[in-house]
Amino acid sequence: MKKLIIVLISLLLLLSSFTLGFFVKKSVDDEKISDWNAERKYLQDKINHLAETNYKLSNDEKWLQLTKDIYLDKKSITKNKYSILGWFKIFNSVENPLYDVDGVSVNYELIKYEAYCNVNVLCLIHIKQYDRNGKLLTDKINDYGVCPDYSGFVNGEIYYSALCKYEKDIK
Repeated sequence: MKKLIIVLISLLLLLSSFTLGFFVKKSVDDEKISDWNAERKYLQDKINHLAETNYKLSNDEKWLQLTKDIYLDKKSITKNKYSILGWFKIFNSVENPLYDVDGVSVNYELIKYEAYCNVNVLCLIHIKQYDRNGKLLTDKINDYGVCPDYSGFVNGEIYYSALCKYEKDIK
């Protein structure tokens, strides 16, 4: 009889530990799902914001869409004796990640590039970075005078090609 009671108690303890384990696992899974849902909502909000901004830019005659995240301000293009300059608007995306400034996420950058089309040189002249609300985070003029081949920049060929395309059109 003692053995039967011990076996029953053991089975009861085993059953209760499985039940407790199930509830602990379910609780942890629910917490993970909650975190995933919050992350998904954050990412969806970011995608919606970018889609709205891209739609506005694509309907603006001032901006020429080069990629899904990169635009050229056609009205900013100017030609010098040996070079051509223009402002580009680059949005933060998976394909084109922009980094935080003092812990604030950069939504887009305005970058002025200068291309020397005869020698495949691209210079970053000026950079401005903005947050999601359009607040200016960084405004830096590049006065180092270093201008590499356009392959020295992320997406450098896009900027170089876009500017050099307009070189002959602008007098």
